[in-house]
This record gives sequence, structure tokens and C-alpha cells, in this order.
Amino acid sequence: MNLFNVITLFPNLIDEWKNTGIIFQAIKNNIIEINSVNLRDYGTGSYKQVDDAPYGGGPGMVLMPEPLDNAINSTNVNINIFLTPSGAELDESLISELLEFESINLICGRYEGFDQRILDLHSDYEVSVGKSVVSGGEVPAMYLLEALIRRIPDVLGNPESLINETFTDNKVDYPVYTRPEKYKNLEVPDVLLSGNHQKIDEWKKNNLKDI
Repeated sequence: MNLFNVITLFPNLIDEWKNTGIIFQAIKNNIIEINSVNLRDYGTGSYKQVDDAPYGGGPGMVLMPEPLDNAINSTNVNINIFLTPSGAELDESLISELLEFESINLICGRYEGFDQRILDLHSDYEVSVGKSVVSGGEVPAMYLLEALIRRIPDVLGNPESLINETFTDNKVDYPVYTRPEKYKNLEVPDVLLSGNHQKIDEWKKNNLKDI
């Protein structure tokens, strides 16, 4: 079983997402386990503080090292992944590399990011899901998790779905069509209705796009 812990200030967001689609089925079938770790539980003082103003000034607040350090040390996993806008951009090669690990912590940032010392202490990977900034790491963590989980054997009902997927071999998938055959004067290509599997396969190959 693959184990994923998500360290976050919003565990309810992760818990709700666990009830959707292939994620729910993979958990139900005991292929994966996902735990949400509430960073607030490891906050300091009576107010469970997790953030403070940055030294040297500047806008916003920064996640303090102590709560994160304690939250991470409460787990026992192979690697720690921090979701950061400056991290390595997620692609199929990186996904394949991360799939080598059976247990992973995903640490979600918030506010102006992490105290650098927590990265120095615990970061095995910093990962970005795109060249844009969001308010926290929860959505990127769920994006990364789904990209990983769907590649785990037996998660997808039809494993052939992975063979010709978008981004496989640096290709974008061919166009797909379903019923009706004609919609608002737009028609399904004749070859897809021909029943000639050789010509259909050729059409599919010819309609893959390079990225």
C-alpha cells in the first residue's frame, strides 16, 4: 500500500477530496492511504501559532519552522515534498521518479511561504505544478497526488488508459468523439465510424500533437 500524508492548515479540504472518483476507489480497495495532518495541532503556545512576520520586513506572514518540524517528525515516510512556486515543475519524468517511493509527505505552504530552515532540514523535493501562484499548497498537493495515484497499478479500471495518454512520449492526445454522430453541423470523422481498426489506429497516430 502506498502512503501519502498531507500536512496542511486545511485538513477538511483534503478529507473531502478523498471522497471523489478514483481517489475514493483506490482508498476503498486498500491500494493507497491518505492522511491529512493538521498543522495547527503542532502550533506553539496557547493560540497554536503557526506563522509570524518575516525578519527583515516585508509583506505577509511566514510559516514558522517549529510547528512544521514537529508535524513532519510525527510521521515516518520515505521522502518529504514541499509544494513551492520555485520548485521543479511537475512532468511525467518527475512523476515516475516520485512513484519509486512508497510513502510520501506533501507539505502545503500558506501565506508568504516556508521559513527557509524547514526546507534546509527536511526538503527532499520542492515541486511546482505550474508557473503561477496560488494562496496555498493544498490544490497543488491534490493535483500532484492525483497525477501519482492514477499511475499506481490497479488504480485505474482500464490500465490501457495510460498507454496513449496526453504527455506520454511528449505527445498530446488525439481528438475524441462520442454520440451523436452529427452535432450543430459538426460531424465525427468518417474513419472513426468505419470499423476499420487499422485505419482508425493510423488516424489516431497521425492526430497526436507534439508538445
